[in-house]
Amino acid sequence: MFDEHLARANPHMSAIVTPERRLTAEQVVHYLEGTRHVAVAAVTPKGQPRVSPLDTLFLHGRSTLSTDVKATRIGHLRANAACSAVYMGPTGSLVANGTVEWITREHIEHDEIHAAWTATYHSDPYTWGDVVLFRIAPISMWATPSTPRNSRCLIQALAQPLAEDPLFVRT
Repeated sequence: MFDEHLARANPHMSAIVTPERRLTAEQVVHYLEGTRHVAVAAVTPKGQPRVSPLDTLFLHGRSTLSTDVKATRIGHLRANAACSAVYMGPTGSLVANGTVEWITREHIEHDEIHAAWTATYHSDPYTWGDVVLFRIAPISMWATPSTPRNSRCLIQALAQPLAEDPLFVRT
């Protein structure tokens, strides 16, 4: 998906996300495994943009999220499932644009996702209140080191065991 997105990139993006600054899907999955904090963007029914922070748990290369079912953002996402999320770490960033996929208890992957959230937070998310689980079904994604100099830093970070990464939360 990264290559497909960048193949359609405009000249401005192509000049920034040059081949030597691109990350592979495998590198991104490795670096983002565990809990990360992302900015999630949605729109109101009037089309006004709204961004809010959420924890995300990257599972199988996809961002899974959780919040209270009564959260304003959930109302916005139920009205318009289009959304974006960005993770900006110390050495790189990931952008995902797509739509919400609701992870109901009947969802085929619910049990695996629920178990991962429970293990990560050492408590069942459904005990936190009226919680909804969802993930972003990406239409486009791209990732890049934050600066050309950070290409080396990010590649080194990707090569180290996850337990050594201070941002990694073991699941």
